[in-house]
Amino acid sequence: MRSKLFAFAALAFAATIATSIVPAQAQDDARARGDKACNGDAKKLCSKFFGQGDMVILQCFQDNKTRLSSPCRKFLTEVGQLH
Repeated sequence: MRSKLFAFAALAFAATIATSIVPAQAQDDARARGDKACNGDAKKLCSKFFGQGDMVILQCFQDNKTRLSSPCRKFLTEVGQLH
């Protein structure tokens, strides 16, 4: 359950932006890719923020971008959440 909560949090901001321009199937695909890429990073780096909202998790990822795994960093960059 906690990993599903994180998965939603990790992608919520990207999904919110994409809602008006990306079909639902593409959003689901992006969410699944985010789950796979970032679940471990969320548990390792950001678990203390679980339950505090999507933007807090995203900020944790951004604050820890140099510590993120390569797949997570790549995914967040692709969805425009890391620079």
